Amino acid sequence: MKVVLRFGALAVGAVLITGGVGEAAETQTRRAGKKPVSASASKSSGAKAAGKKKAAKPQAASKAEEKAPPPGVAPEDVRQGPARVQPASAKFAELPRIPDAKRDALADKKRDEAIEAFKRLIPKLRDGNPQKAEMLYRLSELYWEKSKYLYQVEMTRFLEAEKKFDAAVARGEKVEAPKQDHRDSERYRTETMGIYEEILRAYPDYPQRDEVLFSMGYNYYELGRREDAVARYEELIRDFPKSQFVPDAYIQLGNHYFENNKLIPAKQNYEKARDSGVPKIYAYAVYKLSWCDYNTGDYEPGLKKLHEVVDYAAKSPELGDLRTEALNDLTVFYVQLDQPKQAIAYFKEKAPEQRVGRLLAKTAAGLVDAGHFDSAILTYRTLVDDAPMGANAPEYQQAIVRAHEGLRQRQTVRKEMKRMVDLYSPGGEWWKANEDKTTVLRNAFNVTEEAMRVMVTEYHQEAQKTRQVETYRLARDIYKQYVDAFASNANPDFVADSAFNLRFFYAEILWALEEWEAAAAEYDAVVAFKIPDRDTAREVSNEAYRKSASYNAILAYDKLVKIERGQIAKSDLRDGQKVDEKKDKGDVAKQKIVKRDAKDRQEEPLTKFEDRLVAACDVYVKLYPNSPDEIDLRYQSAVILYDRSHFVDAARRFGEIIEKFPEERRSRDAADLTMYVLESREEWLELNTLSRKFLDNKKLSKPGTDFAVRVSRVVEGSQYKWVDEIVYKKEKNPKKAAEEFLRFVTEFPKSENADRALTYAMVIAQEAGEIDKGLAAGERFLKEYPRSPFELKARYSLAGLYEKVAEYRKAATMAESFVASYDAALKAQDADGKKSKPKATAKADVAPGAEDAETRRERLSAERKALVDEAGGWVADAQFNAGVWWEGAGEPQKAVAAYNAYVSRFKDRKDVPQVAFAAASAWEKEKRWSEAARAFGAFAETYGRDSRSSSAQVYLARYHELLAYEQLKNAREQERVQGELVKAWNRLPENARKDTAVLNAYGHARFLSVEPAWKRYTGIRFSRVSTIRRDLAAKQKEIQRLEKEYLAVLSTGSGDWGIAALTRVGLAYADFARNIMDSPDPTGLDEEQLAMYRGELENLALPLEDKASEALEKALEKAYELGVYSPWTLTAQDQVNRLRPGAYAQVRQVNYRGSDTLVRSDLVRVLEGATATTPVPESEKPTEPGQEPAGQQPSDDAAQAPTAWRGEVLR
Repeated sequence: MKVVLRFGALAVGAVLITGGVGEAAETQTRRAGKKPVSASASKSSGAKAAGKKKAAKPQAASKAEEKAPPPGVAPEDVRQGPARVQPASAKFAELPRIPDAKRDALADKKRDEAIEAFKRLIPKLRDGNPQKAEMLYRLSELYWEKSKYLYQVEMTRFLEAEKKFDAAVARGEKVEAPKQDHRDSERYRTETMGIYEEILRAYPDYPQRDEVLFSMGYNYYELGRREDAVARYEELIRDFPKSQFVPDAYIQLGNHYFENNKLIPAKQNYEKARDSGVPKIYAYAVYKLSWCDYNTGDYEPGLKKLHEVVDYAAKSPELGDLRTEALNDLTVFYVQLDQPKQAIAYFKEKAPEQRVGRLLAKTAAGLVDAGHFDSAILTYRTLVDDAPMGANAPEYQQAIVRAHEGLRQRQTVRKEMKRMVDLYSPGGEWWKANEDKTTVLRNAFNVTEEAMRVMVTEYHQEAQKTRQVETYRLARDIYKQYVDAFASNANPDFVADSAFNLRFFYAEILWALEEWEAAAAEYDAVVAFKIPDRDTAREVSNEAYRKSASYNAILAYDKLVKIERGQIAKSDLRDGQKVDEKKDKGDVAKQKIVKRDAKDRQEEPLTKFEDRLVAACDVYVKLYPNSPDEIDLRYQSAVILYDRSHFVDAARRFGEIIEKFPEERRSRDAADLTMYVLESREEWLELNTLSRKFLDNKKLSKPGTDFAVRVSRVVEGSQYKWVDEIVYKKEKNPKKAAEEFLRFVTEFPKSENADRALTYAMVIAQEAGEIDKGLAAGERFLKEYPRSPFELKARYSLAGLYEKVAEYRKAATMAESFVASYDAALKAQDADGKKSKPKATAKADVAPGAEDAETRRERLSAERKALVDEAGGWVADAQFNAGVWWEGAGEPQKAVAAYNAYVSRFKDRKDVPQVAFAAASAWEKEKRWSEAARAFGAFAETYGRDSRSSSAQVYLARYHELLAYEQLKNAREQERVQGELVKAWNRLPENARKDTAVLNAYGHARFLSVEPAWKRYTGIRFSRVSTIRRDLAAKQKEIQRLEKEYLAVLSTGSGDWGIAALTRVGLAYADFARNIMDSPDPTGLDEEQLAMYRGELENLALPLEDKASEALEKALEKAYELGVYSPWTLTAQDQVNRLRPGAYAQVRQVNYRGSDTLVRSDLVRVLEGATATTPVPESEKPTEPGQEPAGQQPSDDAAQAPTAWRGEVLR
């Protein structure tokens, strides 16, 4: 439905806010040297454009993205054609005020009372009575005001929804855009129009007929019935020439003809409106007459008229918006007349200071589009001079450059481009003045970067041609400015697309000038440069430059090292010398090893450039492996480190060389040196790494040789020492130690410490959160070391690890196996304690320091006992967790067995009641209703007075017992437990009654207690004419009693069952109304009498339906407030749709949910598969939960919902 701003206060408010509502023109074609298209053509009325202002926000945004406004021009100023205003009559042009919801609601209530009074009074007046016409008109005014109020409410609701939608979109969420709904306000608007028609038809002499005619014309036009609107306006002018509405009628007719390209009648009506003398009418009429001149090509007269409007509107504050629009439209006239100087002078004199820039910017853009480049340059130059630090200054300067390009003035273009770079590049005075405006800086960045890039490229090319040192240095300086400004920002948005390439060119110029240190640094910067993550940057950047830069950096640092060592002299080019940029840079020299004693030498620090040379070699080898220069680069870095006594690092590097180049002569020389250095310095990790590489390299360590055997021993020894001494003891890194111990056990499974290391690795991995590694270690332990004394620790830890990866079946099984293993170990320990100690025997001779058999046995026995004692503290948790995990695995029977075992074994623990409740809940989840009922009942009996259980928990146990009996259809037990719940409520302490779950349980019990009354009430039918009066009285008596009972349920405070009770009240009234309408007809009545009889029945049923709707709407309102989506919510919606078709859309059935405040427990799951507490109503009854509407098949994707819904509750 399209939105129409049809009410005076709201419409004028939109005018004041937007500075003109709607556009009565298509976009004017902006082409140089061509006459503009007529500004009167329109695809829709101005009123509709006004109404769409808010509704079409996404579309408007997309259009703005397609073509941004010119620099300095606000989006709201980009409008072609004249603006529109609302009628001048007070009824349509009252000023908006700040909404006061409470006061407006109170006024609306009073208005509703007045409407009802008029509706009762008017039928009593005789047709043709003038007083009746007046009453009808007053009623129409009330309808009008009611429609305006509802429209304001609807728009407020829509705008709030739109704000939420915008916020969601800003967060990246995919949500459906809100839609406007004006059905209620349109209904009252239709009523108003109907009364207007009746007054005009039945009361031709009504004194206010002129106002009625204007109102009808105005509304007809808003609704798109334009011919009817024109007819009403013409009738008003013809029959009431002196009416105060005639000037507005002329305006409306003028707008109509103007928008349909009928300029002659449009102009005639505007002139008549102008001649009325009404200030607002006069100003707007002259404004529209100026646009008539524009469309006929009479720009000078049109310009003068707009000048008149500006001057005239300045005298009246209420015409401020029209003055703003006239100033904005003057730009179009000045462009057509090519009068930039006059425009500048006029706007500076007449326009508000804050709008002068916008108006001049729009004028300048129009001059460019019209091909008036000189005039545009003059205007843009004025803008820059007036605000040199303004946000739009760079774009104005760019527009000046482009205007000169349009004039083909190339020298001036270059001059203006340099001016742009000097003024607006990063770090300058303008940049600092605008540093808090990101978008502004982005625009300036793009403009200045392009200009500087073009300039530095030209200088570099010139330097290559002349080969002069001076020219190269000039290009170098400009490159540095470019790099600093456009290639060094931490924010990638302010790094130019061409920054990577130009940074490399900068380094090349530094090399050509033999500035080795600066060149090396820039080459490094190129290698490390991160190309911005955007397609334009990736397409421009040449990645081949990165490899060249990496190698060139090595060459530059090599020269610097040689200068440090005095091997070459420092370069110093003089002015006038020639530079050969294409000269070959050379290669890396090969190095030789000189053996040194590692023990007697202290490590020396590398010099500045030695360090950087090593780093540069490493970077190249890492980025570009397998290059022809790799072995030379590796040796260069290794030799530098070795010469400075960095033996560990040097040995590692030699090892890498040996591994990759085993057949190289230098590899054989380095192998012995590497092993010796690392072992003597106890660098275990490096030794282990390299020795493994040696061992795997069959070309270096041939199988069966002494070298291969020794290396294998070094691998095992260094591995263990590294994990134990370095990772665990020195670094104190248990996570890493666990990982390495696992690797150690895998590689050396026969080690006497393998089982201990594996257990240790599992525990450490668990503590470090490395679940997968812990599981692998534990499962491997049980498989490979089943008789280890660490078995109990392994089983208990494994159970916890299985839980963390949701392997609940394995976790439960492992927990129970742990308990069983513990019991077996405890029994074995007791049996060992009862055995007599063996007699002392002579000890066999053993090697010194070795452990004899008896000592070993005692040590192992003590260790096993300590481990069993430790495991004893875990048994209770393991037994309980087994029940929880069996539940998680979908094995409720095993869960109950585990819980019962816990209750039996640890009956004195505080948490026993909670475990017993969990066992009962497991039966409930399995839908073993008999067992569940017994379990919950036994819980209440056993723990009802137990201090370890709360009164709320006992109450909920009874409630679950009730639900189980409901499933079993055991009416007697259900009634018993239901009664106990109701009686027990008042005995609960206050804090328990505040518990949401307890409150819902009580509400459900109270609700179920009303079921007999509901069945009794719905059983009363008006099936016989002879007993209809008696049945009517009986049903009326029952509904009063029934409503009282359901209101008592509502008063419990339960959200779920309060909603159900309200829904039942609504269903009761609906049932009453339906029975009245379905009652049999009396015999002996003719057709007319029968119609009268049925009409009376409708009169009786209508108030009942209203009450039904009221109760159902209250139920839905409360459901939405609490976030409850239950069968009762759908029932209420369905019944409202029956009473008011279309009020709610057809809802796809899904699983239901309770209120958000409902408390949940890990041990209690959602109950499923419940049946209705009452028989399913017949198809002709009002629809209840669990029943599809008449004639409609049940949903295929959802089971039948329960009548008395059972939600998730706290145990």
